[in-house]
Amino acid sequence: DSLRLRGGSTENGTKVNIQYNETNVEQSKCSSAMEKICMPCLRRFHPLPENPNICQRLAHSFMLPLQGNIAQYIQFIIICLQIWAVLIALTRDQGLPGGNFFSLLVLFVCCVIAGYLISFIRLPPLLGMLIMGVLLRNVPGVKIIGEGIDAKWSGALRKLALTVILTRAGLGLDVIKLKKLSFAVIRLAFTPCLAEAVTGGIVSHFLLGFPWKWSAMFGCILAALSPAVTVPALVNLIDRRYGVAKGIPTMGLAAGGLDNVLCVTGFAVFFGTIFSDGDIAVTIVLGPIGAIVGVIYGFVMGIFLWYFPAKDCGNPVFYRTLLLFGSGLVAVFGSSAVGLSSAGPLGCLTTATVAAYKWRARRKPNEPDEVANVMAIAWLIVQHFLFGLIGAAVDISKIQSHTAGYGIATLAIGLCVRSIVSFTVTLGTGFNIKERIFIVLTWLSKATVQAAIGGMALDRARESNPVDQTQVKYGEDVLTISVLAIIICAPVGATCMALLGPKFLVKGDVEEIEVCSDKQGPSSDKGDTASISTVSTAVSSGTAVSNNAQTKI
Repeated sequence: DSLRLRGGSTENGTKVNIQYNETNVEQSKCSSAMEKICMPCLRRFHPLPENPNICQRLAHSFMLPLQGNIAQYIQFIIICLQIWAVLIALTRDQGLPGGNFFSLLVLFVCCVIAGYLISFIRLPPLLGMLIMGVLLRNVPGVKIIGEGIDAKWSGALRKLALTVILTRAGLGLDVIKLKKLSFAVIRLAFTPCLAEAVTGGIVSHFLLGFPWKWSAMFGCILAALSPAVTVPALVNLIDRRYGVAKGIPTMGLAAGGLDNVLCVTGFAVFFGTIFSDGDIAVTIVLGPIGAIVGVIYGFVMGIFLWYFPAKDCGNPVFYRTLLLFGSGLVAVFGSSAVGLSSAGPLGCLTTATVAAYKWRARRKPNEPDEVANVMAIAWLIVQHFLFGLIGAAVDISKIQSHTAGYGIATLAIGLCVRSIVSFTVTLGTGFNIKERIFIVLTWLSKATVQAAIGGMALDRARESNPVDQTQVKYGEDVLTISVLAIIICAPVGATCMALLGPKFLVKGDVEEIEVCSDKQGPSSDKGDTASISTVSTAVSSGTAVSNNAQTKI
């Protein structure tokens, strides 16, 4: 009947049905034949016995269809082999052992494995990636991998990772909610960071022999916290309801995000001052000018992203993410090309912050931030290159013992000053001694920022024409001490938060309590008093999004 209504005939319809049935019969025969061939490998024909031994479990795990970790391992191996085959086809020698792309692929795979394995002992995966990079550069027999990586590609990939980090940080900064932060949170974000940066700069000048500009830049690198270490630990405490009654984990997330912004800003200014050409007057002026240019660029591109892509555009999340990330890449790579290195990081950070301001206002309540989800996935990929390459850039044979010793001493002195200041600025906040000690411990971790910007000075010094070997030496020392800071502080910070958090923080539900920034008591509510439980900060929303994205991955 349907065929007749469409102008067909019953006879034609009968022929179509016969052909359709014949096709089904042929497909069924083919399917049955394949099933008989594959029967020894099919899981449903070989169920596990009631009390299987290890061999039976292992054999059953390889039955089809594959499930669980075995399936993930095999598909990961196949994807890597496919990428390798394509690299060989496109680049020939560069895709073979000893070539740049082969070395990068092996580094990535090894860092994935190392990060996965080290997570079993409850240490940050980034530590395994970093150690793997160091091993691939310095262990005889496999050092060909680290030595085969082209320095330009290494620098470019680390800049790419820096762009992802700064974009995620900008997306997480909520300007509206930042205004609601208590003065105690502002003090906790800026005062310890400034104290450690100044201390690290002064100590490194006298112990390591850095010029004042290099020591100031090094202090900013050393003072930054690691969101890759602190965020997962604090989010875990929030999920387990430790310290949430007083908003301690949330306050740590807020202050840590602002800490990173301050350090990256300071680094950008001094970095631009060191590598600017011209006389001393021009050098002094170009640093702040670069920062101003970066902020202006960020505002222009951020406002541009308020209106593009168009509302009627198909797949707006894809184009919005592409435009945002492209703007960040232009800022980071373009600033180096035009000689305003300090403009890049600030331009990338400001672009994401300004764009997110309007995007956040347009989102419905409880609507997920899809752009932040995409950037979180991008971070899951580029972090292996970032930490692996920063480790592979360290040649242990060239490290002088006094450089390592004085570097560790500089780190220790800076952390001591930071801890004292952190403990002091929490006076009068309503926290007890154990809670204040936990806040101090939260401020010990180093990793992400050090890996992202610790090697930029060395890359820039090597790109200079002519190459200044003195600056190259300073850059190598900065990179070496940055790696040592990560190796020492990342596991210490993660372990302290994981073990002492449940012991020092009170477990309970969220309560509306006030945290005073001075000793006037809770009655003072004009600027110096705020409800920490309302501090759902700039970075807390971005943290939750990235945490959800990591869970999905």
